[in-house]
Amino acid sequence: MSRKASNFQKVVMSLGYRGKEIFKPMNTGWIDEKTACVREWIANIFFYTKNGTTIMIDAGYNYARLGEKMKWLDIDPASIKDILITHQDTDHVGAVERDSDGLFRNAKLYLSEIENQYMTGVKRRKVIFGLYKLPLVKSDNERKLLKDGDVFYIGDIRVEAILVPGHTWGHMVYLIDNEYLFTGDTIWFGADGGYSFINSLAEDNELSKKSLAKLENLLRTRGIRPKVITGHTGWTDDLDFVFAHRDEVCNSLRKQKPHDPNAPYDGYDERDDTEYTARNARLEKVGPVSDKIRNAYRSSKNIYDDVLTQGSFWSRQYIRFFWSGTDDNEIARRVLSYVPDDFEGTLLDVPVGTAVFTEKKWRSLCKAQITCLDYSEDMLEQAKERLGDCGHISFVQGDVGDLPLEDQSCDIVLSMNGFHAFPDKKRAFRETYRVLKRGGSFIACFYIKGKSKRTDWLVRNILSKKGWFTPPFPTEEQLMKVLYKLYSEVEYHADGSIAYFKCVK
Repeated sequence: MSRKASNFQKVVMSLGYRGKEIFKPMNTGWIDEKTACVREWIANIFFYTKNGTTIMIDAGYNYARLGEKMKWLDIDPASIKDILITHQDTDHVGAVERDSDGLFRNAKLYLSEIENQYMTGVKRRKVIFGLYKLPLVKSDNERKLLKDGDVFYIGDIRVEAILVPGHTWGHMVYLIDNEYLFTGDTIWFGADGGYSFINSLAEDNELSKKSLAKLENLLRTRGIRPKVITGHTGWTDDLDFVFAHRDEVCNSLRKQKPHDPNAPYDGYDERDDTEYTARNARLEKVGPVSDKIRNAYRSSKNIYDDVLTQGSFWSRQYIRFFWSGTDDNEIARRVLSYVPDDFEGTLLDVPVGTAVFTEKKWRSLCKAQITCLDYSEDMLEQAKERLGDCGHISFVQGDVGDLPLEDQSCDIVLSMNGFHAFPDKKRAFRETYRVLKRGGSFIACFYIKGKSKRTDWLVRNILSKKGWFTPPFPTEEQLMKVLYKLYSEVEYHADGSIAYFKCVK
């Protein structure tokens, strides 16, 4: 069954999911000195080694290149005596089914008692919102059946089995040595954090969300921060990122938002998975800000400054056509007018960019303490060059989603044309609000969706693809709803596709 099902998925799921940014597998390689990963099309399987013992987590597809890729990692299939199974879907058990190549014929399988009912035929696995029953999984391997909370040892390796039903009725995750959490299809990582796994493949989506909440509570109560390793979307050790959207489900029926520029167009295309990279590069963790966003603003001073300030004839035509006549210089003047000329408090400028709009104003506020923050080191260096040696101005490389500032430490937070580039805008709003003092002001301007078809087309088809803009973008109604919910006073204006405002906490 597994060979036929594997080949069927490769064709059908490749067509159905390409371009939707859902499957984002890691390539073959090492996460660290203990944990290795093999890529099988859209799926990842893992190997954990300690004191001479290697265990396997999930058995993947019935995949013809598995033995070859294990050699890239110098792991002998014959050395695998124990395999932890998160659940029995085709892309997690194919290599131990009867019609497989038999690489792990003598390995013991560990899986939940409930999940075993799929393999005995007591239960039938349903997908596509319960409309389709998967074929029965048949395996002759010895099985060790587990219950929620079971703790056992394989050699010196401590394994804790945690039941997280929802994707399947008996899905388990495995906490290994309290340092690694292998989650199978429990968690899906988007560009802005973790969600419950794909809606169309779950037995019960509401139960999946409850299981995520239970899992988060378990980890935080114990005070442990393991590396969280998923079956299809990478790994991270940032628990805030992991559980950012634990009460939401990845919707497989549409292209994902916010856009993840690192996601492959077709996850089944594995031409970039090579022996060289497997042997020579560590597998990087995922996070809330894509490297492409950083790269989009790298060494872009001339283009960035010229367009924003409409410095040339062509940039003026560009602004006039696409931005519905919006004058960025005039909006900048209006926004900066909210900052008093005699201001003496603490101010955060995020993201500062090249300080193209704020240079004169910040230089003049000699009695203020101004922090200029940007995620791009290149843009920050350009801002330093522009502002020169000003003792009242400091420069910090950082992420607006995790501001390196104390609670209620700023009198003003200013964001000039910045929010459109933040992948997690909800988190950005929370963080800017957190660092503001009571009575402090949030002053900003940024793009709003729906005011101009030309502008929306430009943002969607050019600027977002280049990484300069990152969806989702708020409409005017959505933006005002957020501002009025957070702030006691809101002065709001819109000029073309740009909103600008001052809010008081």
